[in-house]
Amino acid sequence: MLEDMERNQMQCRDFREFADSYLSDELLVETNHEVIKHLETCTDCRRELAARRDLRRKLRSGFESAPDLQLRKEVAGTATAQLRDVALSRAPLSAARYMAIAASLLIVAALGFIVVQQRWRVQRSAVLTASVVGDHRDCALNHRLDERPIDLHEAGSKYDRAYINLVNAVMSEDRLPAGVELVDAHSCVFKRRRFGHVILKYHGQVVSVLVTDIEAQDHPGSTGVTEAIADAQLDDFRLAYFETRRHAVFVVSGLSDAENLSIAQAIEPSVSRHIMDAERIADVRLKTYSQTDKL
Repeated sequence: MLEDMERNQMQCRDFREFADSYLSDELLVETNHEVIKHLETCTDCRRELAARRDLRRKLRSGFESAPDLQLRKEVAGTATAQLRDVALSRAPLSAARYMAIAASLLIVAALGFIVVQQRWRVQRSAVLTASVVGDHRDCALNHRLDERPIDLHEAGSKYDRAYINLVNAVMSEDRLPAGVELVDAHSCVFKRRRFGHVILKYHGQVVSVLVTDIEAQDHPGSTGVTEAIADAQLDDFRLAYFETRRHAVFVVSGLSDAENLSIAQAIEPSVSRHIMDAERIADVRLKTYSQTDKL
């Protein structure tokens, strides 16, 4: 009986699967209770949960304080005043005034949609970052993934062209810091997200270069030019990342901020070119298939 109870208790790996849903209040009551029971006895998972909560708070705070995402007071004030005038007035609206009010409401609605969309992107970023750290920890460090990794070329043929020759893109230019060694390369899956994974070693630390696809609709109007390199920290790991139109590239390690960032800066030009070439080829093929279907 005791052995059955121990088997039924939530393990750390189970907790990591549920952590983001727990923070978002999306779990069933029973599962929520299991998470709480596990946290009462597991110091490591309490630390991880605190780190994830702190990351979400920082992302949310950065979003809410971004000047470009604030609704201008004069716009909101104008719309409010017009609606109040309509409510207090018994006179029929002229067509011109009706159109002006409708236009104001559309602007407010559009800005509101942008805010909602940006909040969703903040949420997606937190979940993606947690998955990246989880893959680095469970694959590169502890070798305990549930699904067996596959060859990058095979993954590139089946899932994403960006994985083909990814190792060459990471190692091609002689810009990596002296002493960086290639350890392994494959494609792996963590929490149902597939990554192209190149594992390096530098100053005795394992370094993961992780490439994954992101939703194209998250980048409206993107020209394919990569985002500037940014960095962050989760748990005891340093992250540096950059994006193309449909992919995110992460460098994760236990190195210092400066050392981790130096690797990301070294690989960014060649990896970005490689991924954007793969995206263009995929676009051409998709267009060709679409035209063929129409014939």
